[in-house]
Amino acid sequence: VYLFYSDKSSGINAEYGGEQWMLEHYSLMVFSATFAIYVCLTNQIHKWSHMLTGLPGWVKMLQDSHVIMPRAHHHIHHISPHETYFCITGGWLNYPLEKIQFFQALEYIIEAVTGYRPREDDQKWLKG
Repeated sequence: VYLFYSDKSSGINAEYGGEQWMLEHYSLMVFSATFAIYVCLTNQIHKWSHMLTGLPGWVKMLQDSHVIMPRAHHHIHHISPHETYFCITGGWLNYPLEKIQFFQALEYIIEAVTGYRPREDDQKWLKG
């Protein structure tokens, strides 16, 4: 099976088949598949990080090994003023991103561009 068919004027080699492309882009394909799986599972992983009881043993094992967000680690994000540890799938990027002040820099840029201060209106919904 070939991905591309063309004549000589197009500049695309008609002999460049799908198998060859997959071999040359294997790392990209593995990354893309892993990324897609994590994106699809993010909400469920986040839900598990809030559950205190009723977790299957295999989920606890994944949390304890930090493959997915551990419950205690995610709790840090929910401590007021809620301005830290925003990575909710694996959590392993939280510490390095905090050290380089990634989210603080991002918030500074957002405020400079939009004029809106992050979390300024967080409590408005409580006043209804």
